[in-house]
Amino acid sequence: MVQHEATVLLSVASSDDERVVHGRVGKIAAVSVAFLMAVVATAAATTMITVRVAMPRDSRQSIQKKDEFLVVKPAYEDCATKPSEDCLAPRCCGVSGYNCFKLLGNKGRCMKECTPGGSNGTCEGVAPHMSKVVEHPGLSLYCFAVYVQDTGNDKPNFELGLLQGQHDKSVGIFSCAEWAVFSDVVVPLGAADATSDKTTQVHDVKSDWHLMKRKGPDNWINTGMFVQVWSAMKDAGHYKHHNWVIKADADAVFFPAKLATVLSSVVVPSTGVYMENCKYVDWGYFGNLEVFSQQAFTTLVYSLEECYTDVPWKIGVHDGKYGPMGEDLFAQKCMDLKKVGKEEMFELTTDGACPSDRPAGQEKNKKYIPNCVGTSTPSIHPFKKPADWFKCHEEAKDAMP
Repeated sequence: MVQHEATVLLSVASSDDERVVHGRVGKIAAVSVAFLMAVVATAAATTMITVRVAMPRDSRQSIQKKDEFLVVKPAYEDCATKPSEDCLAPRCCGVSGYNCFKLLGNKGRCMKECTPGGSNGTCEGVAPHMSKVVEHPGLSLYCFAVYVQDTGNDKPNFELGLLQGQHDKSVGIFSCAEWAVFSDVVVPLGAADATSDKTTQVHDVKSDWHLMKRKGPDNWINTGMFVQVWSAMKDAGHYKHHNWVIKADADAVFFPAKLATVLSSVVVPSTGVYMENCKYVDWGYFGNLEVFSQQAFTTLVYSLEECYTDVPWKIGVHDGKYGPMGEDLFAQKCMDLKKVGKEEMFELTTDGACPSDRPAGQEKNKKYIPNCVGTSTPSIHPFKKPADWFKCHEEAKDAMP
């Protein structure tokens, strides 16, 4: 097997242009169009290119070079999934954040990092899987959230208040180029105005919304409802006018402008791409902030019937060890089934639900709430009460990635 070092080269393309993005409530946000592009070349060669991207809402910038490639990670099942498993043949590790290193004795081991010497040898990296780049997308975001009135338990639910407060201040998803809120009911999004924007109602057409509950929170498994949400988005087609589809939880303090900064250097293969955001877990696509390229989301929504049948979401992974799949894991499994590209981008979120985002001594604290002061990630999660959400937003708004 030929081994090589994947080299990343950066080239700055400056521009005085700005993209003015209008949300549905008429608020505007300006996003700079000075981009960085990182390109991973194939084999032993590397290439540096400069890309200048204009940002009309549905624009795409094609990559003209013939030797531009992007490192993508195969599906969990196609990689080594256990620490003791030799990863040299698959050249990848199922656990997010782990990489395969070639050891002495012509074997490979999945590790977070490798220290040269002893049985580790030189810690030589294994050639990654790569896909040809076809697009440097613009930064127009279609953002959506889901509000569930019938959660399945009697605990106070502040999500509607969170969304109404965000709507009235045009923050969170409401500062994206276009947005939508889906729900099992029709309710106004203006806290003091019953004639304002409303949620888009979806219906339980498969009678699968109230079949199973999550372990711990005692909420209904949300996969069946999200299948209807995604179907409604496919039928409406609004997301196709944008470069990225973003799902943000109501209790995630979300900054679209920060996300645009992080995505500004991302390139996309023909299959589209989605971003894992939690490291050191078996499946790292956590639902507080889900990032899909337009093609990735198109593949998901046009594969729903197939995935609904072929992905064992009512049982769950590892023979049901963790219970039925929530919508985030279902989406990841469906996209993996359809060979959508996957990248690891752990700088997207600071998430109390992700063990690796908790500080030392708090790794097992499932109720951990992150500190927002100076936190620069596009999403910080969870903040379930409006006062806490807006306090975090104020503390973190000026910290840029």
